[in-house]
Amino acid sequence: MEGLDRDVQQDDRKKEMKIPYVIDNQKYKLSDILNAILENHQGQSMDVVTAYFNIQGYNLLKEGLSGLGSFRLLLGEEPTSGERIGLKPDTTKLNLSVRTDLENEPFNEETLKLVEDLIRFLRRENVELKRHAKGFLHAKCFLFYSDKPGQQMLFERFKPVVAIVGSSNFTFPGLTSNRELNLAHKVLLDVQEAEDKEAQGAVAWLSEQKPSEHIKPQNRQLIKSEVGARAIMELEQWFEQQWQDAEDYKENFIELLDASKFGSKEYTPYQVYMKALYEYFKDDLETVPEQIGRSAVELAEFQEDAVKKARRILLRYDGVMVADSVGLGKTWIGKKLLEDYAYHMRQKALVICPASLRDMWDGELKKASIAATILSQEEVGQADFSAEEYGNADVVLIDESHNFRNRNAQRYENLERIISLNAGKGQAGERKKLILLTATPINNDLFDLYNQITLFTRGDRSYFSSAGIGDLYRYFLAARRNSGDSHGITALFNLLEEIVIRRTRQFIKKAYPEATIEGKKIYFPERKLKTEYYNLEKTYSGIYEQIVMGIGKLKLAPYNLESYKKAGVKKDEFEEGREQALVGIFKSRYLKRFESSIAAFRISIKRALEFQKTFESFILDGKLIKSSDFHKSLRYLEREEEEDDATPKSRAEEIDASEEAKAIMEAMEQVDTTQYNLRKLHEAVQHDIDILTEIWKQVKQIDPEKDAKLQKLKDILSGPLKGKKTLIFTYYKDTARYVFGELGSEKGADFRESIGNPLIKRMDSGADSKDRRRLIKAFAPKANNKSEWIGTENEIDILISTDVLSEGQNLQDCAYLINYDLHWNPTRMVQRAGRIDRIGTDFDTLLIMNMFPDEGLERLLKLVQSLQRKISDIDRVGFLDTTVLGEMVHPKTFNTLKRIEDEDLSVVDEEEQFAELASSEFLLKQIQELLAREGKKWIEDLPHGIHSGLMKKGAKGLFFYFQAEKEKGKFHFWNYYDLQTGRIVDNRFLIAHLISCLPDTERVIGDYNVFDIQEKIVDHILKTHHEKLALEAVPKVIDPIQQTIATLIQGYLNHPDVDRKEALEVLKYLNQPMAGTQVKELRKIHKEFQGNMIPRPLIEKIGKIREKYGTTSPESGSTERIDLKREDLQLICFDYLCS
Repeated sequence: MEGLDRDVQQDDRKKEMKIPYVIDNQKYKLSDILNAILENHQGQSMDVVTAYFNIQGYNLLKEGLSGLGSFRLLLGEEPTSGERIGLKPDTTKLNLSVRTDLENEPFNEETLKLVEDLIRFLRRENVELKRHAKGFLHAKCFLFYSDKPGQQMLFERFKPVVAIVGSSNFTFPGLTSNRELNLAHKVLLDVQEAEDKEAQGAVAWLSEQKPSEHIKPQNRQLIKSEVGARAIMELEQWFEQQWQDAEDYKENFIELLDASKFGSKEYTPYQVYMKALYEYFKDDLETVPEQIGRSAVELAEFQEDAVKKARRILLRYDGVMVADSVGLGKTWIGKKLLEDYAYHMRQKALVICPASLRDMWDGELKKASIAATILSQEEVGQADFSAEEYGNADVVLIDESHNFRNRNAQRYENLERIISLNAGKGQAGERKKLILLTATPINNDLFDLYNQITLFTRGDRSYFSSAGIGDLYRYFLAARRNSGDSHGITALFNLLEEIVIRRTRQFIKKAYPEATIEGKKIYFPERKLKTEYYNLEKTYSGIYEQIVMGIGKLKLAPYNLESYKKAGVKKDEFEEGREQALVGIFKSRYLKRFESSIAAFRISIKRALEFQKTFESFILDGKLIKSSDFHKSLRYLEREEEEDDATPKSRAEEIDASEEAKAIMEAMEQVDTTQYNLRKLHEAVQHDIDILTEIWKQVKQIDPEKDAKLQKLKDILSGPLKGKKTLIFTYYKDTARYVFGELGSEKGADFRESIGNPLIKRMDSGADSKDRRRLIKAFAPKANNKSEWIGTENEIDILISTDVLSEGQNLQDCAYLINYDLHWNPTRMVQRAGRIDRIGTDFDTLLIMNMFPDEGLERLLKLVQSLQRKISDIDRVGFLDTTVLGEMVHPKTFNTLKRIEDEDLSVVDEEEQFAELASSEFLLKQIQELLAREGKKWIEDLPHGIHSGLMKKGAKGLFFYFQAEKEKGKFHFWNYYDLQTGRIVDNRFLIAHLISCLPDTERVIGDYNVFDIQEKIVDHILKTHHEKLALEAVPKVIDPIQQTIATLIQGYLNHPDVDRKEALEVLKYLNQPMAGTQVKELRKIHKEFQGNMIPRPLIEKIGKIREKYGTTSPESGSTERIDLKREDLQLICFDYLCS
């Protein structure tokens, strides 16, 4: 007995060690106890069974584990639901659990070394790892034996030491922080522990003789050790049984470690690229929005996909823009969304569309039993329009929303009023939903898009702060200033991804080749460009050069008054810059109309000459018209009239004789003539009169027979297009009327007879909406449900139109389109092509013919280009506003014209893509194609945190993709650190192009400090986010007039005539973001106050505005305060970019 006791003392107790019976991580941490045991257990054996194991748990014990003679680890698994208990565990689930643990670990050098250490440990021969394979295993146990490995079989243990059984898993929390309950069984007891008086007393009641009092301490120690040994031996027998039934998992586990972001497995750049796309688009790929109810709106697959995405956007932002290419059925997408709200949810719907589309919308909504009020944009644009009647609409759909790109237009103000009324809420009490439909959200300037988007932000510049855009206005300014592309579209990519759905015709053709609608396959015809040349110089009978030079020499002083102020008189630099740009724009317009038709140019010269002579009369009478009234002057300049050959003269006497004309001129603000050098101004006007008079004399006698362009058109209609339904487009109403007069009126009777007497009609802005609808149905009866007109005298064969026809019309009965003049705005070319290239066309090929002058074009373009450069120079110093910018010709246009002339079909697709904004749809389709080809497992087997690298010309840096999953969904952070500049780029469009590659792209890893760069990017993400939170915490950006009035009212709070309570409510109202219409009303009230300085009417009037529009509640809108911490960021993948 004593010898055995001595062996135990000598073999297993190298130093004093006391193990508590209960270990709960409160008084004693299990990790400390296990490490104490391991310290005295070198070269011996340890067996562990656990439901979970992670690398940080290993990190706690790794030093002690490294000295073991043998180590066996058995992994169990816990059920996720009651119905799975008793079933065979799935290895996939365990693999996923291990992988998830690794993915959640921070990617740093310390953890990387830890995983490398664990792999080395697992590869040792005396280390084994298995997984339980029969039912779920919940047990957790740590067994220690002091047998020398190799003396006997591992399952024949003779020297039990310690067993700890309980609730702790082999994880960091299980060993340290979780409230656990574990019980230790042991054979190593010291004398003091064996002489446990409290325990002896607890069992004294078992025997009256109290025999335990006579047991020697050594015997008592041995007896208690036997009890511990029995527990340990039975636990070991249990373990051996589980071990024999288990499956080897060692190599599998090592493979998971090696495949993780900490391992040595190499991934291709294509795998990283696909991983990034898959995780970014995962919600789009997996989310299937619930179908609210039955539907009467049948859509093609690509339209259904747009509806699903639009629903998600509306849910988050209360507004969406559908900007698909022309002819892809945006109307039907909008109709389906209206069905959601107006039919299924019984909400009040309002549709605002061009007058020409009103009948179409009325018919389509009635077919689907969708109740909605329909207003034309022309109605909304009336000065006396009453918005109050429509202020409780729950959902507002705006078709051709690009017509609301000018925030100063009456129609914009009235629409903004509809949206803002009732605190921006509908009759259901929720924030109004806005659905914008347009194929061309940007016509001239980036802020065309901004103005449309702000319809649903209602003056709140921080509306998209949850998307990382703290100030929407500054975001657009930066995009315009910093972007390398022609309109700043790619710089806006992150915003567009949030709220815009945009797919091009080419994308749909490629991505949905088998698309059907109503059971019929959708075919997209091939487009062909054909250039038809005519001799421009021949038309102008040798005076071409003289005319072009004359236009270039015009001073156009009436539009450039600021330049004629006397020396010493202060000039308005902004006004002077704008006026100089306006001069260039007028010259450009003359040249455009010069190319369009002899009639359009002749009318322009006549009007210009009349205006200059009239202006001269005013100067001689001592009067000046202020240049800021040029819009009124322009309307006067372009009034409709019949052509005649009389030399234009001053109309000053006619103005004096006409009460209406006189009232218009008198309403214009008079200019202080003493500030201007009238002699110099008069000389400039006379200079222009001389040039214009000479040009007029030369062009007034040119008749249609000498018009080479018109004769070329006749050749086309009598040749290749004879008998073909043809659509002829021109920019100018004067040109349309001239061409129609020569072809479609009585003068063209002989020509019509020679080509089979086709019915020729004209459409321009002079036709009312009723006439336009009739003409559209007559030209395309099949597409517009008027089949009974086909082949009758009602059907139009040739339609000559301006761009009033280029919005939302279905003209796919036609396959031939002629552009009569040059494409100064390529966006119009896309819109025009879209009129005949639409879903439902029966044609395989569409022919788009473009008329070009064969001589003289280069000189014309050079002069226009020179004028545009001057305008751009003025714009760069900030002297232009959107009214001027809207008339500019973009520099890219000149190259586009050349490519159109060369019949380069790709230019149409490029312009279409440009018009439809930068899109991620092509990225989404790449991952969809991969999933269809390889299956979901291919991509889901790629763990988070993988990396690779590739060569990319001009690039040197690292791309990191982090995700943060919060209550409101996932947040995606794509960042590229440019090692050449030290800048961090977060534009996903630019980054996607950097990391894009093919399956066979070679892997190239740069020698960069990945951990250092990662830290910079994480700091950048957190800093940006916290800056956004700081912006949310400060008061919203409000218009200066709100602050001005608020300061005034604060000064009158104690005034005896002021109701203090009412004033405080008004101050609260003034502190919220406001739409432009409210701001405009405030300015008017403030102006009235300045006239009388009485505070009470000021407060009362603002109170009435507050009652009308309501006060926005703090929770309204879509911004949401979400805290973001370092540990929230999970690394998805990263990529080296090497040049």
